[in-house]
Amino acid sequence: MKKIWKVLILCVMLSIFCVGCKDDEVITQDKKAEEKTTEKRTEIIKQKTTQKASQKTTQNKKETTTLPKEEKRIKIAIDAGHQKKQMSEQEAIGPGADKTKPMVSSGTEGVVTKRTEYQVNLEVSLKLKSELIARGYDVYMIRETNDVSLSNKKRALMANESGAGILLRIHCNSADSQSANGALTMSPTSSNPYCKVIAADSQRLSECVVSTLCRRTGAKNRGVTQTDEMTGINWSKIPVTIVEMGFMSNPDEDQKLSDRHYQTMLAEGIADGVDRYYQREGEKNAEK
Repeated sequence: MKKIWKVLILCVMLSIFCVGCKDDEVITQDKKAEEKTTEKRTEIIKQKTTQKASQKTTQNKKETTTLPKEEKRIKIAIDAGHQKKQMSEQEAIGPGADKTKPMVSSGTEGVVTKRTEYQVNLEVSLKLKSELIARGYDVYMIRETNDVSLSNKKRALMANESGAGILLRIHCNSADSQSANGALTMSPTSSNPYCKVIAADSQRLSECVVSTLCRRTGAKNRGVTQTDEMTGINWSKIPVTIVEMGFMSNPDEDQKLSDRHYQTMLAEGIADGVDRYYQREGEKNAEK
C-alpha cells in the first residue's frame, strides 16, 4: 500500500513539473512573439519617420526651386549737363578722334531769370532721380553738386563703368531768336565712327523721351536731332540721349524751366520715356 502511495505521489510531482515546463515554454514563446511585434512596430515607425523626412526634404527642394528669383533692378545713369567751373582744355570728341573740343563749359543762362543752365540741369536731374527710384529703378548720378571738375569724356566713362543700362544727359537749349521754343533730344547717327553700335538704341531712347516729355509738359516736340559731334555721346558705350528740355533764350520757357512744378513735370515726362523704352507700365500715369 505504501508503495502505491509513493508511486502516486511521484506521478503527481512529475505532472506538476511537466506543467511548469510547459508554462515556461509558453511564456518564452509569448515573450519572443512580443519582442518580434515590438521590433516590427519600431521598424514601421522608423520607416514612416524616414519617409516623412524624405517627403519634407523633397517638398522643401520644390519650394526652393519654385521660389521666384528677385528681379534685377535696372540702373539709369543721369548726367546733369555742365558745371560751375568751365574747363577750356581740349579733349578728343571720340575714341581715336583727331578732332577736339573744350572739356566742358558752364552752359547758357536764362534771358529773364539770369539763372545758369548748370543750376537748372541739376535741379531737374535730382527730381528725375527721385522719380526713377520711386518707379523701381536704381540711379547713378554723375554729379549731385555744381562744384565739380568733370569733362564730357569723363562723364561718359563714368556712366560706362557704373553698370547703368542707359545714360540720360540733361540740358537746356539756347538760340539767337527768342521765339525758338520746345524740347528735343539728340542721338548719334547710324554711321557714327565712335559709337555706332549703340546708335539704334540711342535713337529709340531719344524718341521715347522727347515724346513723353512733351506730352507731360505740353512743350512743342522738336523731335530727335542726330549728331556725331557731341563728346558725351561719342564716348558712351551704353544707349545715350541728350535731353534739351527747353530754350532759356525764350522768356516764357526760361521762367518755366526754373518753376518747381514744371521741373517736376519734366522729370515725370523723362521717366515716362524710360518706362516706354524698357516697355514698363509707368506710362499709365502719363494721361493724367
